[in-house]
Amino acid sequence: MGISLNGINSGLADTYSTLLSGSSSSSTSDLSSLLADYAAIKNGSYSKMMKAYYAKTSESDEDSESTSTSSVKDTLSASAASSAYQSAESLTTFDFSEDNLDEAYEAVSEFIENYNSLMTNATDSSNTSVQKQAQYLYDTMYNNYELFAQIGITLNADRTLSLDEDTFKSASTATMKTLFNGTNSFAAKVSYRASQIYRYSTDGTSVTAQTYTSSGTYSTTTTDSTIDSST
Repeated sequence: MGISLNGINSGLADTYSTLLSGSSSSSTSDLSSLLADYAAIKNGSYSKMMKAYYAKTSESDEDSESTSTSSVKDTLSASAASSAYQSAESLTTFDFSEDNLDEAYEAVSEFIENYNSLMTNATDSSNTSVQKQAQYLYDTMYNNYELFAQIGITLNADRTLSLDEDTFKSASTATMKTLFNGTNSFAAKVSYRASQIYRYSTDGTSVTAQTYTSSGTYSTTTTDSTIDSST
């Protein structure tokens, strides 16, 4: 035989009335609070309130963590980003031809050296925004590693690149142009990601306005170029 909620409510009401007649004001207040809690549990509002509280607390914690780890200044990544940006930009307009393979090899070697420094520092950065940009860059490289292999560039396990001179100098200059020349090339993507890493590593300064020297200090440069700030 079941007991209805109406019966429970009625019993609580009777108990409440009895206690009211002989209790102190503090006891009345405590019992009133108890009945209010019971009513909240019964109609579901208590559950909703607790869910909303914990959801808000969780969001607050996530926001706090995001803010604290995405605004960390990173001198090493900023310096590497500045160098990578400059060498990548130069490759976007470099004249790859059979007549200047030695110069092309030197330019690409410098680019890879700066790329490796950027990837190493950005991957290990405490700044989560810098890490994210490094991941985007790695994904782009990984998705095209077979094309890079055609000109002697190998993707290593630590995310750095290696360049084989003999393979490079015997490769098609058309493939070199595809990879490095123009606004849609890999060099252009490195240039863009490096500029983003520089922004996140510093105080939002554009890499075209200031660059880091090898000692980690700022060196002001003059330029009219601009970089898209979207992520």
